[in-house]
Amino acid sequence: METLMQAVRSLTRNKVRTFLSMLGIVIGVIAVVIAIAIGVGATKNVTSRISSLGSNVIIVVPGFKGGFGGRVARIVSSVLQKTDVQNIQSMAPDVGKVTPILEKRFNIIYQATNTVASVFGAYPDAFSILNLPLQRGRLVTQKDEESYSNVAVIGNSIATTLFGNQDPVGQTIYITTGIVKLPFTIIGELRQTGGKLTFNPDNMLLIPYTTASAKLIQLNGGVSQIVASAKSAKTALDAVAEINNILYMRLQDENLYRVISQNQILSTVSQTTTVLTLLLASIAAISMIVGGIGIMNIMLVSITERTREIGVKMAIGATRRRIMAEFLIESMFITIVAGAIGIGFSYLIAFFMAFFAKSLGLAVVITWQSILLSFGVSVAIGLFFGWYPAYLASKKSPVEALRYE
Repeated sequence: METLMQAVRSLTRNKVRTFLSMLGIVIGVIAVVIAIAIGVGATKNVTSRISSLGSNVIIVVPGFKGGFGGRVARIVSSVLQKTDVQNIQSMAPDVGKVTPILEKRFNIIYQATNTVASVFGAYPDAFSILNLPLQRGRLVTQKDEESYSNVAVIGNSIATTLFGNQDPVGQTIYITTGIVKLPFTIIGELRQTGGKLTFNPDNMLLIPYTTASAKLIQLNGGVSQIVASAKSAKTALDAVAEINNILYMRLQDENLYRVISQNQILSTVSQTTTVLTLLLASIAAISMIVGGIGIMNIMLVSITERTREIGVKMAIGATRRRIMAEFLIESMFITIVAGAIGIGFSYLIAFFMAFFAKSLGLAVVITWQSILLSFGVSVAIGLFFGWYPAYLASKKSPVEALRYE
């Protein structure tokens, strides 16, 4: 305790120098904590968006063909067929629901207003598979599917663009295809959800699959993609394997299609954001190292100025270990206090960043792991960069130190 009090007294003699030596560590701690907070927030945000797509969702999309001998790889748009959906329904025991998707962008007209939006033709099961919540009206039913009805469920953003604050349910819109305008009755409006992986329900118009296939998007039995859901989280991997096997049996080329599961995406996103977070934190940690070098320089200057004081202490019985401990404690005290200040400012900065990021749908999350990491590194820097100056101080000759002017 006496050594600690002596170190505190020594540091408070020159407050400006002590403050400047702390500054590098403070900035470094703030940079590390905020970098990790942004990375964790981004991971949480992306994970939330992917999870909101629905439980155990599996998406099958066309693959690529070509790309050899200087040729550009191209998407095989007609590779997936409606018969694949039927095969998955009958031959994949771990798949719960499955629907073909026909997708194309069209110009949508309501009175004098028009907009461009994605029209999705799908089975009624698509709403439960993709977890699409209804705000008003009703969803597409099996009866609509069987009767080729010109009905549509509209996304929130399109509804706002075309109808403003007016209730769109019961209104008639027109989907233009070439010179033909097909009338569709709005039967429901989806709740605003934001982007869901490869889908943006807010800017979608969902219609019965039969209507889309017969009147709007004619692919001769082909489908844009296939969306399915596993029966449970435990059988999700088995469901993916079953779909892979069914498609490979027909196509005999795994490059012609891609099976994407929600778990695979979450795993990839988690790994990618973790690497990026560590990269950002490592870059930010450089400022802590620079701060440590600054502390070492300040300590070396302090030792030079206090050479005579060191000689007096040794003359009255202070051991070399006591001298070394005193200067080492000074160095560590600087980094401990600087680390605590940096953590305090990190919370303040994160609060303001979170306030402004909220409007952009982002998050800033400070974790206890980042606090322990940054504080531990700051203490380690104090120990590492303070050891050499403390060692030099302890090795001074008492006689030479007393003669120093």
